[in-house]
Amino acid sequence: MRLFKAILMLMLVVSIIPTLMVGWLSVSHTRELLIRDAQELAQERVKQLRLKAESFLEDPTEMVVGLSSVPGGFFSLPRDTQRLHISAVLNQRPEVLALTVFDEAQQRLPGLQAFAVHDMAPSAVAEHEERARALLREGLTGVRYSDVVASQGGVPVVTLAFPVGDPVQGYIAADLTLAGLRQMLAQERVGSTGFAYLADRHGRLITGGGDLGAVGDDVSKRLPLAHLLKQREGSPDTELFHVGNFGEGRDAVVSAYSVLPEAGWAIVSEQPVEHAYRQVETMERRILLGLGGAILVALVLASIFSRNLTQPLKTFIATSLELARGKFGVEVNLKQKNELGELAQTFNYMSKQLLAYDMETRGLYESLEKGYLETIVALANSIDSKDAYTRGHSQRVGDVAVEIGKELKLTERELRQLQYGGILHDIGKIGIVESILCKQSRLTDQEMATMREHPAIGDAIIGPVTFLGPVRACVRHHHERWDGTGYPDKLKGDAIPLLARIVACADTFDACTSTRPYQKAMPLEKAMEILDNLSGAQLDPRVVQALRAVLAQRGVRLEGHRQPVKLAS
Repeated sequence: MRLFKAILMLMLVVSIIPTLMVGWLSVSHTRELLIRDAQELAQERVKQLRLKAESFLEDPTEMVVGLSSVPGGFFSLPRDTQRLHISAVLNQRPEVLALTVFDEAQQRLPGLQAFAVHDMAPSAVAEHEERARALLREGLTGVRYSDVVASQGGVPVVTLAFPVGDPVQGYIAADLTLAGLRQMLAQERVGSTGFAYLADRHGRLITGGGDLGAVGDDVSKRLPLAHLLKQREGSPDTELFHVGNFGEGRDAVVSAYSVLPEAGWAIVSEQPVEHAYRQVETMERRILLGLGGAILVALVLASIFSRNLTQPLKTFIATSLELARGKFGVEVNLKQKNELGELAQTFNYMSKQLLAYDMETRGLYESLEKGYLETIVALANSIDSKDAYTRGHSQRVGDVAVEIGKELKLTERELRQLQYGGILHDIGKIGIVESILCKQSRLTDQEMATMREHPAIGDAIIGPVTFLGPVRACVRHHHERWDGTGYPDKLKGDAIPLLARIVACADTFDACTSTRPYQKAMPLEKAMEILDNLSGAQLDPRVVQALRAVLAQRGVRLEGHRQPVKLAS
């Protein structure tokens, strides 16, 4: 608080003294000087408006264009990572209404289109895509903006597109709302009766104050804009700036205009001459009143400036505490373009580096888990390889189980557990002697009792591996029966874990459709007839129904088949 007060007093002194001096000089100068001052004011106003307009346009544009410089190359990233980057842009920049990614052939990539559902109707998404395609057809070498159109709510919207990569790997297009720009210009006051507006290269209104009309209306007949368009006819790419008087009599205005080079838009400020060049007496009265207002504004601005210095320090403290608690990647959201902003960028870089190191550590841990899994999978494959009739059985069971899980709308995590469970379901057979495991004739009761120990043996094998904990149910309970007569725990119905019920169904299905010593591979229809008979006794009816749906819609890969096989319709 003491720092805040000290900065506030210093800013008041620094701001009030120049204000008083400017007031005294303004009163003492001649009408010619007032005219020049008015024109310089218009010139400076347009410069500031141009900077603000460029900021409104460039900030979201830079965020979108930043997709082309993500580490590793945007088009080299996995599809899920690409979606995360796209979602981050939409979440961080509310000005971005929609974003679409196209390949090098200018075709939209499936799953890489996102839009702000609360701000954009589905029909507007199609219009966005059409505008984007129109830009692509023009042949892009950099960022290019479309003509501004009005959304359903009358808010101006512009589409931008740019190529990614050299050579070009694809294109990215986005819709930006100019609502903030419209609000800024609507609030901009040029004297008591003046206003500012923004027009495109064709002289159509984008947005602005005054009663100029709606987005897209022709304002090219307004004298300042007509002058600008005529100047641009000879040199369309020249950066133009002009200030002066336009028109005669009561229609005369003091106007200044400038051009936004990236988009080719014109920012125009207009004020009636009779209000801009008032007599010295009127200016004196206004200046005296303005001095009081200036002091008040100085007080407010000084307070804001002081708070803008002290508030970031509080933010740094709070964010540093989050980082210390292990929330790596947390950032200081500070947009100031000064030393504090540079400090925030440095802090954010440090936080991102810590997050990268943390992710690298997690990756090493995942690699270790993968090593464990590969070792166990190799053991499972060694079991399959002992018997030519069961070679590839475990992998097929895992694949079929995953397809059933997809039909039952399981999560990605559960599908991964199904894949592991299917591959490892017979891992316990490594503890069964080969004379029993590979016996071609019917097993004796004692041998069958020994064989039935393999689920418990498998459970004991993977039990110490922590990350395979959810898979243990598949290994231990894939021989449980829906009617409760299975083994090893005689679980019944829904008491059997769902993943184990799915693996049991996939195991039985592969046994029916594979060649074994005691039977030949059955056709799909015969196999499903057997599974239907087992439904409600050995197998979960819902899982059997899901398998039937899979076979009818997309099929599964069977022994001896390279392509998925479907049920005959």
